[in-house]
Amino acid sequence: MNSTLFLVFRAVHVAAAAVWIGSHIFSTFMLVPAIDAAGPSGGQVMMRINQRGIVAYMLSVALLTLVTGLALFWRFTGGFDPAVAATHAGIAFGFGGTAGILAGIIGGGVIGRNAKRVAAIGGQLATTPDGEEKIHLVRQATALRRRMKIGSQWVTVLQAIAVVLMALAHYV
Repeated sequence: MNSTLFLVFRAVHVAAAAVWIGSHIFSTFMLVPAIDAAGPSGGQVMMRINQRGIVAYMLSVALLTLVTGLALFWRFTGGFDPAVAATHAGIAFGFGGTAGILAGIIGGGVIGRNAKRVAAIGGQLATTPDGEEKIHLVRQATALRRRMKIGSQWVTVLQAIAVVLMALAHYV
């Protein structure tokens, strides 16, 4: 990878990571609590956000961050050379990258998947008459939102670990 391509990858990696982390923090600490507080109308907002592609958006920003990060780590280690990866900087980048990859897996596998399921249940709730079936759907959606909240907390911690390690890796 030549110097110009390296700089482009690094700029894209940092920008995509900033967007991914910022979007996640906004969604976790502002958007989702506001949707929850809105009650039944919050479900409509969540459905519209899903229809507008928030899951695909978060997935694409996360993947762009992770792919460019792996390319940068490959360049830094000279093709994943174990001797370079075992240096202090290599270990810091490696653990930071692992934290980012885990955040991406949890983000897609727990948050994204369950957000789609909650949106589908929200659509069913709109047409389901009051009764046992509606109560069951509400309980399902509540359990899925609880999983999403726990997943979001883990993603927040993992992203924080990744950011700190990436920021410090060149200096350890």
